Amino acid sequence: MKKVTLLSFFVFSTLAGFSQVIFGVKGGLNLATFTGNDVENAKFLPSFHVGGLVNFLVTDKVTIQPEVLFSGKGAKSDQGTFKFGYIDVPVLVQYNIQGFYLEAGPQVGFLVNAKRKVSGQTSNAKDIVKSTDFSWVGGIGYKTLSGFGAGARYDFGFYNVANQGIIRNKAIMISLFYTFHTSEE
Repeated sequence: MKKVTLLSFFVFSTLAGFSQVIFGVKGGLNLATFTGNDVENAKFLPSFHVGGLVNFLVTDKVTIQPEVLFSGKGAKSDQGTFKFGYIDVPVLVQYNIQGFYLEAGPQVGFLVNAKRKVSGQTSNAKDIVKSTDFSWVGGIGYKTLSGFGAGARYDFGFYNVANQGIIRNKAIMISLFYTFHTSEE
């Protein structure tokens, strides 16, 4: 928890000098899976994400958007169904053109829970997963002048989250969001 607090303090204090700050909320669908040498026949596991965001306007076309999201990840595989919960903290750079945007940036995820279900039996899986995940995020979206918007992104986990073997998180995220104050165009 100290890592999240320090990271949040650093990001927000660095960005506090920007002229316009916009707060918002978001949520949506995750289609998560695994890749790696310890994964057999991994299939998408539907889950969700929910949380908040802050837009710091750098120019009229560029914003920096840190977020804090609870994000469900995992996969269905021959070894069972794995459900992981993370607190994800992406810091994205967005390029905006007439409501549309492209975004990319790094993300750190902190494991909150990990469950494995095999033959109807659910067990704690925190002992097989590392407590931190690192990924790269890229996406597209559209935001209206009233503050409503929708986006899609790909969460490309490049960090091995398994304590033994290699497993990486991947997720397609489809979001709806609302920002409480929009910029004047």
